Amino acid sequence: MGSTVELRSNDEVRESLLQSWLKNAWVYPMQGPEERTLLRLTPGGRLKMRRRIAELEKSLGVSGVELAKEEAAGTLPAEPEKMELAMMVAAYTSERDFIASQGQALGTPAVAVDEVPEVTTEAPSEQG
Repeated sequence: MGSTVELRSNDEVRESLLQSWLKNAWVYPMQGPEERTLLRLTPGGRLKMRRRIAELEKSLGVSGVELAKEEAAGTLPAEPEKMELAMMVAAYTSERDFIASQGQALGTPAVAVDEVPEVTTEAPSEQG
């Protein structure tokens, strides 16, 4: 028998990735402005993302920064690995920017985006 491929929208892929990051303790929820719940990277999550970004860039043969820009522009197709890479680059970059804004020193970044793309970092909804 042949296998079936489930087509998913960008929102479904994004939601699935955020759920897995929460489950694997790469991120934790934090109360943000305007009563929004935002996700922050854990220190271990930052390290794991650095490694995963490098793995995905190598296996896909594409720059995570370029994919993050496509994601921000709304032109990135719903391909889970490419979306994961784009979201990781945006999350990693915005987390580093936040830490630096708090006056903490950081080492060399794994990736750097000149302008951090606006990627939804709100905690995923509770789905059973």
